[in-house]
Amino acid sequence: MPPSLLKQTESYTRGMALSVLFNLFAKGILFLLTVLIAAYFGSGIRTDLYFFIYSSMVLLSGFINAIDTAVLIPESMRLRETEGKKAAMGFLNRFLWIYACIGILFTLLMYFFGIRLFALISRFSESDIHLYKNYFLLGSGFFILMLLTSYINTILASLKFFTVPMIISGINSCLVIAGILLLHRQFDVQSVFLSGIVAYGVNLLFLLFLLKRHAGWDFYARPVSTGKKVRRNILFAELGQLATLASSFLPLYLLSGFGQGVISLMNYGKNIADIPNTLVTAQVTGVSGIELNELVAKKDEQGVNSSFVATGKLLLFLLIPIACFLFVFAEPVVRLFYQRGQFTADSVAGSAIYLRLFSATIFIVGINALVSRVFMATQFIRLAFLYQLVLNSLLILAIWLFTTHYGAVGYPYAMIVIYALNFLLMYFMCKKLPLHIDYASLFSYAGILFLINGAISVSLYFGLPNLAQGDIPQLLIGFFSYLIIGLFLNHWLKLNPLPGQVLQYVRKRFS
Repeated sequence: MPPSLLKQTESYTRGMALSVLFNLFAKGILFLLTVLIAAYFGSGIRTDLYFFIYSSMVLLSGFINAIDTAVLIPESMRLRETEGKKAAMGFLNRFLWIYACIGILFTLLMYFFGIRLFALISRFSESDIHLYKNYFLLGSGFFILMLLTSYINTILASLKFFTVPMIISGINSCLVIAGILLLHRQFDVQSVFLSGIVAYGVNLLFLLFLLKRHAGWDFYARPVSTGKKVRRNILFAELGQLATLASSFLPLYLLSGFGQGVISLMNYGKNIADIPNTLVTAQVTGVSGIELNELVAKKDEQGVNSSFVATGKLLLFLLIPIACFLFVFAEPVVRLFYQRGQFTADSVAGSAIYLRLFSATIFIVGINALVSRVFMATQFIRLAFLYQLVLNSLLILAIWLFTTHYGAVGYPYAMIVIYALNFLLMYFMCKKLPLHIDYASLFSYAGILFLINGAISVSLYFGLPNLAQGDIPQLLIGFFSYLIIGLFLNHWLKLNPLPGQVLQYVRKRFS
């Protein structure tokens, strides 16, 4: 690995660009893993169990890790400014050991009672749970590895190491793919669990090495006491995340009772819909969040607003066209990625429905992530908790009502309704902050982008069948037509400076 990549990235703009670039590599490899699972194992009870268990571990570890960016990193940055690096390291070390203890206790609990617990929190038949009991035992090993890996990644990001964690993640996703290719005939779906655990373990070791060697981390730095405010913020952050956990887990519970393959089809479609936010939003808001933390610490209110509006418009500019494109081309996109091996035409149709519906929420997820970063930076955790509690309670109610009336597709219907409401309500949330956040400017900007991209999408939907036959020709012509028209309109209407900045950068590099 080039030594330059192991150094801190001082510029937020450079860090954001490099993060997106290398995350594209890492998540691209991870998505290839999903394609491989679809091709080798299709959609059935075995893949349903895998996605259920893996998603459960992601949700549970995410529940604990919620305090990382919401409380721990902002507090560590305050300590770094006021009491020095050792104090910040000691503070974060305390939670590193707490997380390790939680992970070990959870793994022991799942080893002895895992099958009984999964029988309580799912609607899978008792015979399937006992037949595939090894899945539950193996899958529980993901929790501690996910918990520690995510935490160390967040620490490295706060120290402006934006790129190396993504490179390591991409390399280890390659290990998972290699493991499946070598072991799938002998171990079937268990090969995914085995390969994943090994890859996460290697990832964790690399991150610890990076933190120690290149970030100069002192794992023996004396822990500082956590103040009353920090403990209160942790409590509210976790209580708020508890509502999110419930609203995220409820669909898994309900869908596990709708028949074999439903959870798999939902995951295959949702995995594609999640790509834009995984590649773009997570990195853009991650880097922007560190910048917002510093601006709030310096009490630069104008800088906070400027950063928020610029980042919000960038997210809308990137995500709305992607959402419209995926909505129009859902079925050929699913066929392109998944229809091979054990993945049938019926599976394509089922996954495409989920992709089309989930794509409608893509841009709202991005803006919600950015608003969350503002609340984390300002440490208005109690207000965020109350809002999170109300919103997720509404989401739980909506998911239950829609799935009762519309079956399995009721889940994305509920998401669309509540997320649209959330996009409006976040305006009032931002008004509650002591800072001036010009959230209203995002409404008009999003409206203009929807008019433009809606017109492009409708034109391509009706025009492309006359221009090309077959999925790949239609997707290629559709993509480049969309891109050329979008860039032309952006240049004419001056919607966003990003394409011009990229072009200028390329000219400098190659002139």
